[in-house]
Amino acid sequence: MSTRNSSKTTEKELYEPIRGYLVSVFNQKLGNCYLEVTAEGVFSSTLKSVVRHDIIFYFLGKKASPDLTGFIHRKQSEWDASYVPSVVQDFITVEIKRGKITLQDVYQAKMYGDLFQAKYALLISPERIPEEIKRLDLHLFVTYRYMSGWYLHIGMWISLASAIEQNWLPHSPFPD
Repeated sequence: MSTRNSSKTTEKELYEPIRGYLVSVFNQKLGNCYLEVTAEGVFSSTLKSVVRHDIIFYFLGKKASPDLTGFIHRKQSEWDASYVPSVVQDFITVEIKRGKITLQDVYQAKMYGDLFQAKYALLISPERIPEEIKRLDLHLFVTYRYMSGWYLHIGMWISLASAIEQNWLPHSPFPD
């Protein structure tokens, strides 16, 4: 079942409401969230300055970049001024799809999570998570990211509520 206006909403129109929602939730649950729209392959100097392995930008561009990228940063008292990447506690990548999530979408979102070594790799769509993806994950653990031991979290955006449904696959990325 899809939300009524998902077929009329472009993917680009979903970026800002989802970004705003995620910043709010990350700040509430973990604090100090920085998240920007990077779908066009443009990364701010803030983001570039904290990425440990800048070689990844060679592989990213207008056709292949996470829709949203950011990080949870440490409190200023914990920063080591001599080493800027120490500001980052955990990276965040978000891939947003306008339609039904496919297996290719799952692997694309996992790839971005792996490139940024993102603890929080998210895949979000206004469509319900397909039953086939849930069943495949139940048997083959497709949301598990072997390189890091973290998961890809798949969620459903509800436009009318400006929120993500609480039934994440495989589980919520946010601590209780």
